[in-house]
Amino acid sequence: MSSLLQLFTRQGAFFLFAALEVVCLYLIITYNTPQQEVAASTWKMYSGEFMNRASKAQDYFHLQQLNDQLREENANLLSRMPNAFYTEALSNDTIQDDSLRQRYNYIAGEIINKSAPSANITYVVNRGHIHGVEPHLGVINGEGVVGIVTQVAQRHCRVMSITHHSLRISAGLRNKDFFGTLRWNGGDTRKAMLYAIPEYADVVIGDTIETTGYSNIFPTGVPIGSVLNKEINEGDNTLELEIELFNNLYGVKDAYIVRDLMKDDLNQLDNQE
Repeated sequence: MSSLLQLFTRQGAFFLFAALEVVCLYLIITYNTPQQEVAASTWKMYSGEFMNRASKAQDYFHLQQLNDQLREENANLLSRMPNAFYTEALSNDTIQDDSLRQRYNYIAGEIINKSAPSANITYVVNRGHIHGVEPHLGVINGEGVVGIVTQVAQRHCRVMSITHHSLRISAGLRNKDFFGTLRWNGGDTRKAMLYAIPEYADVVIGDTIETTGYSNIFPTGVPIGSVLNKEINEGDNTLELEIELFNNLYGVKDAYIVRDLMKDDLNQLDNQE
């Protein structure tokens, strides 16, 4: 309180001057028609600009909310795709049970941070333990495979992109019974290599490469890229396919984290070996 009194004591003349200015301005505007019109016009101009900026800010936050809603809806739609189910068809003489069990579901997220352009691209997604994310889960978007979760915190996770030296993905040719291992060997982040395809495989430039589902990380049929070139590996009579990736890995924004609901069941088989 004493500090406030000292402020008024030291700056009393300034506050008195400011108060008189406000009173004079009020009297001029109130009792002079031209000044009233100028004041009204000025008020409309600045209030209109303020309302316009406030409306844009409100629209922006509403758009963010709408984007989050669309991601959730897309995740629900992905969970209803045929490759997200596991067929438990059982035939016993004339009795057949064609039930379907949910195999995969999806957690919608947003990429909020990306590593600087380098040899190994990684992302940070705004989903973590509290959302059901675990290490070694696949990540996709509308264009296809993005990468695999490597680290998980309470509310965020780190994703290793498909163009990372440590990543290996089981991939094959669409509508053809040939598959191999996809990996990135460095260099152009728009391309990767698919190895161990038999030499006799009928591979055509432009064929679509997709996930096989054998790794228990991605469902079957998630797009990866298309065949750009092929060469014969003379050492073991297999083909090496150069793949042009569908995803622009520097431009990705949305992320759908894939949860395999039968992961624990499959891990039991691995632990018994």
